[in-house]
Amino acid sequence: MGKKFVEYELYLVYVDQDKCEGCGQCIIYCPVDVFDFSIKAYPSRPQNCLGCRTCEAVCNSKAVIITEI
Repeated sequence: MGKKFVEYELYLVYVDQDKCEGCGQCIIYCPVDVFDFSIKAYPSRPQNCLGCRTCEAVCNSKAVIITEI
């Protein structure tokens, strides 16, 4: 009997601080609480990311970038 391998999807969550307007939409709509906010949003829990890309869709300034790794 062989080993069972479980596939994990990992995502790189990046917020371009130069583009971020601090609107907080990514924080409001993220279903798994990836982002925190000081003056601008930043990914404090990127390991939670499901790759749904909701944060990219709601970001008016296109500062959030999700990349599958």
